[in-house]
Amino acid sequence: MSTQDTAQAGAGDISSLPVTLRLTAEEIEKAQVLARKDHRTRAAFIRVMFLRGLAAYEKELQSATA
Repeated sequence: MSTQDTAQAGAGDISSLPVTLRLTAEEIEKAQVLARKDHRTRAAFIRVMFLRGLAAYEKELQSATA
């Protein structure tokens, strides 16, 4: 499943739950600008960034335990 498919999968999913996240004004503006360039909502863009970061973190954990 691609990152785009994964991001869109949560949009209408009744099992998905909202999460509150604190970002600085600069981080919010940067996310908004990048989301527009990627033709996504800000929330969808932030979710994609979370999923990418999570995948990278899990890869780091696997490398550390190998």
